[in-house]
This record gives sequence, C-alpha cells and structure tokens, in this order.
Amino acid sequence: MGRIGRWLSSKIETYIEGVVESRLNEALKCFLYGVSGDDSPPLPEDRVLIVEKTGSGSYVVCGTLSVSQGANPGEKVLYSRDSSGTVKSTIKLLSTGIIEINGNADFAVAFNDLKLAIDNLVISINSAIAGSIIGHTHVETGATTLPGVGTAPSVTVNITAAKVSGVKLP
Repeated sequence: MGRIGRWLSSKIETYIEGVVESRLNEALKCFLYGVSGDDSPPLPEDRVLIVEKTGSGSYVVCGTLSVSQGANPGEKVLYSRDSSGTVKSTIKLLSTGIIEINGNADFAVAFNDLKLAIDNLVISINSAIAGSIIGHTHVETGATTLPGVGTAPSVTVNITAAKVSGVKLP
C-alpha cells in the first residue's frame, strides 16, 4: 500500500534518488520509478507517491502529484519548471495531431522547402528584371550616357537566420 510523501532533495547519478518525508521527521531514501524515457526529477516540496518494496523495508517513489497544464483526454503535455516551480517551457501533443512548442502564436515551416521556393522566386524576379532592362533605352535631355543601361540589377534574399537547427520537421 502506498502513501504520500514530500520530496526533499535529489541525488542524481546513474538513477534519480531522493530523500522523501512521509511522516514527521522521517527521511526515506527512495529511487524514482517512472515511465521509460522520462528523466524528470521532482522539485523539493513536490508531493510524491511512495510504495514499500514488499518485505524489504525500503521504498520507491512511483509517481508525482502534478498540476495540470491543460491536457485533455488523449493528449500529453511535457513541461519544465524552474527551482520555484514556475513553468518555463512546454511541449503539447494535442489530440488533433498538432504539436505546440512554448505556445501557439506562430507556425513552424519546413526551412528547406521555403528556401527552395524563395530561391526560385529570386531567379524568376532576376530573369524578369534582366528581360525588361536589357535592350531598353531612355532618352533624356542633356544625358550622354546612362549608367547601368544593359546591366540588370539582381535581387538576393538570405533566410539563413530564420533556420532553427534544433527543431526538425518531416
């Protein structure tokens, strides 16, 4: 049978080990058992579920009481907190198939596809400029030569700064 305790501190080496108080002045050393692939040590003062390993007199932590971050049934929200418990970042896996990273104010783009489209647009614009300037003459009173006539200016676009290398999309 389990009981609720208060996580006091963490010792993180190969495994996450904590000191938990479940009764006044009772400090239990417990390993944190969690979902495979989840490395999330509780913060001090988090409420945890401790369970005695049958007949051993030792305990394990097998769950943390979490404040909901708004996940609906079928959804998952991953979040990090600073030492005061304030949520600092979130990843929401919504039941619609949408993934939100730290909010939903903007959209992710496939950088390589966007770069290709912009590069093709630049080529088209430069071709149009070249076609309209080459062979086009101006007659201006008092001008003997016109600088740049017959030479098309070129357009360049650099979107490299928009690339977020740490996030990959299909």
